[in-house]
Amino acid sequence: MPGILTKVRHLPVQFPLIRGMVSYAIIWPTCSITQEYLEHGTTIENADWARAARFGFFGAFFMSPVFYGWMKYTSRFFKKKNLLSAVTRAALEQVSYSPLAMAYFFFGMSLLEMKPIKSCVNEVKEKLWPTYKIGVVFWPTAQTLNFYFVSEKNRIVFVSLASFVWTVYLAHMKSTDQRNAQKPTVE
Repeated sequence: MPGILTKVRHLPVQFPLIRGMVSYAIIWPTCSITQEYLEHGTTIENADWARAARFGFFGAFFMSPVFYGWMKYTSRFFKKKNLLSAVTRAALEQVSYSPLAMAYFFFGMSLLEMKPIKSCVNEVKEKLWPTYKIGVVFWPTAQTLNFYFVSEKNRIVFVSLASFVWTVYLAHMKSTDQRNAQKPTVE
């Protein structure tokens, strides 16, 4: 029996992508529900469970694997574990990965809501820049701490925890109405 428990305990170390996916599958829907509660006082019984499921599905099967691949790829270029390397890596991520990840989030979540492609594109256009401006402060700070203090095998989990706060904010941005969706169309 102790041998089986040891093997189970080591699974997350052996399979960090799965560990990240499980983290996102739990954290992202929780963030959706948390955002509803913070913004509207929604109780757990009245939570939008379909929305929470979309957050969990997208987080686990789309965001976590993409982020895992990004972290693995950039780890090749930043071998040193010092403050300069951590700051450089965080800045590079903010410029190259973050805008794409935010666009991917708004577009992908809109697709899961069964919105037409045009509406998905409009949501990206309207929400990307305001979201990015907040992210440019939050993520470099979090990632500098991550790259400097956290071992590589635990970085996905650390980011999952940091993303709790961020994903509550994303859920807020996702829940804001699109300007184009509110305007009547004139043909």
